[in-house]
Amino acid sequence: MNKQMKSLLLFLLIQFALFPAALAADKKKGETPTTPPKWRQWELGSSAPVPADKALSTFRIAPGFELELFAAEPMVVDPVCMAWDGNGRAWVVEMRGYMPDVSGTGETSLKVGKIVVLEDTNNDGRADKKTDYLTGLIMPRAIAMLQGGVLVAEPPNIWFCQDTDGDLKCDKKTKVASFARQGPVEHTDNGLVPCLDNWMYNAKSNKRFMFRDGKMITSTARFRGQWGICQDDYGRLYSTSNSRYLNSDWDMYHNPKGFANAAVRTSSINSIRPNPGINRGYKPEMLRKDGRLARITAISGPGVYRADRYPEGYAGAAFIPEPAANAVTSHLFKETDKGLGTAEHKLFPDENFQKREFLCSTDERFRPVSVYSGPDGCIYIVDLYRGILQHKVYVTSFYLKPYILERKLEVPVGMGRIYRIVHTAKGRDKTQPRLLSASTTELVKTLSHPNGWWRDTAQRLLVQRNDPKSVPLLKKAVATAKNHLGRIHALWTLEGMNALNLAAIGTGLKDEHNKVQMTALVVSGRMRATTDQDKAIVAVQALGKSKLEQVSKLSEQMVKRLKGEIMAKSGGPPKIKKMPKGDHGESVKRGVEVYNTLCITCHLADGKGADNLAPPLANSDWVTGSTERLIRIALHGVQG
Repeated sequence: MNKQMKSLLLFLLIQFALFPAALAADKKKGETPTTPPKWRQWELGSSAPVPADKALSTFRIAPGFELELFAAEPMVVDPVCMAWDGNGRAWVVEMRGYMPDVSGTGETSLKVGKIVVLEDTNNDGRADKKTDYLTGLIMPRAIAMLQGGVLVAEPPNIWFCQDTDGDLKCDKKTKVASFARQGPVEHTDNGLVPCLDNWMYNAKSNKRFMFRDGKMITSTARFRGQWGICQDDYGRLYSTSNSRYLNSDWDMYHNPKGFANAAVRTSSINSIRPNPGINRGYKPEMLRKDGRLARITAISGPGVYRADRYPEGYAGAAFIPEPAANAVTSHLFKETDKGLGTAEHKLFPDENFQKREFLCSTDERFRPVSVYSGPDGCIYIVDLYRGILQHKVYVTSFYLKPYILERKLEVPVGMGRIYRIVHTAKGRDKTQPRLLSASTTELVKTLSHPNGWWRDTAQRLLVQRNDPKSVPLLKKAVATAKNHLGRIHALWTLEGMNALNLAAIGTGLKDEHNKVQMTALVVSGRMRATTDQDKAIVAVQALGKSKLEQVSKLSEQMVKRLKGEIMAKSGGPPKIKKMPKGDHGESVKRGVEVYNTLCITCHLADGKGADNLAPPLANSDWVTGSTERLIRIALHGVQG
């Protein structure tokens, strides 16, 4: 264990030791069990569950929009996240074991979690068929669609789940990676979100994954967020924390100087009912005088709108749930020459409270925890719908626990809803996806679809099918796709298939749209350690003269990456003094490609390792010592 790890461990131990004392100190400043509870000064209304067929009457939504119910209990129970397959079926993760009572009794031993598949068989906008795909799970928290199966995260494992006989039920489950741990849900890994660069990213995690040939590839990623993660049309990653609306980063483009990352600078929230049921509701700064939440405290999984069924200003808007406030907020961004700037927190007039968020409910049990941009061009909201939101670790015994018990919020459990937000002018797109059976030609055309879900799904299917016949079509699309987003997806699809060549990259570098140029710059890194490396450097250098700073700076950085000058201390690309012959030589060449793809960013071109990121490999006994040990490290990694 190195000195930094020891210091971190000591810090965490101190924090845990001080946590009860901090609560005790807060208790002295706030309410005590002998005084009238703070929440009784406000008219809170009934805490009883609102039946699903009457739930819509509890909402207020932005003008021009309507809320529709897609699914409700018993069709869906305790939903926390979802994904759609290529045919538009909704795959929902049900975390049925979450907080069965105020003490969380048996939470990590209850094998009640499920993966369910919801279908709208008559295309009326409401789920009417449910299939239990996988049952008996303990606190599942993420799902990702794959060709021939799905990935399911059930800490501490990620399972590759398959239906081998076509009945839409999992009959084969294989562990492919380790993932998170059982514990406070919002403080352990979640996500498995497939992104533009063909990696799956996670929140509360420094890992990303790629699934190839039945195996999971794990790579280090920037640590992001808390619960939920998503991307926009250009691959920016958006994450949140409970008390911060949004952070974004363009790590895929290595964040050179000149980039602006989207952010929300405020922490205010405008609900339409008192919200005293939070773990620190006793603190004066947390609640307004009327009992409504004053500052965010439970921000959850964000979603970015990526379709064309809403007014133009909502393109790229972030919708962010605040379940403690029984609300969903909206934040609008504008694309600039430097990326995205600070968001506009969109508020709407309210007759009772002057202003309110995009979507608010008077129902205390409305608990939006995840938001998605769906196949029909609408935003979907996953509603955990329950009384208890806070995890047991953070339920303050002198405030929140008595509040929950007095308001009878422990029961019932086993409910849940999924909503759709529709704009009244355009409605939802009723085209039913059939991408699972689409031809290669159809999938390539779909890369230019106006809806980001369709583009993402087409790219994923093309990469996972890896059909050589798609390569010439994709290379043509790089030059001729009808919109710049299609050209971007074509480049990344070729990258995911290991089918990029200098000609395709050169076409992208000469594109009239700066985002296509930037994509081509990034994927040009694939030319490193190939016979076209020098030609690629020349082509990339040409954009160093771009008038757009983010393009010129990225060009400079990619030239250095192609040359192996990742950091100043790096001594240039690795040199093999004498290439072995035959099969051994071919194996070494494959190893160079793997190193340049997965290892070089952290361990650097010369193997000396980036400071505070990765240990040196050059002249290290871990490499030059035991061959058996080195093989084990390559296969399984090493910690410490």
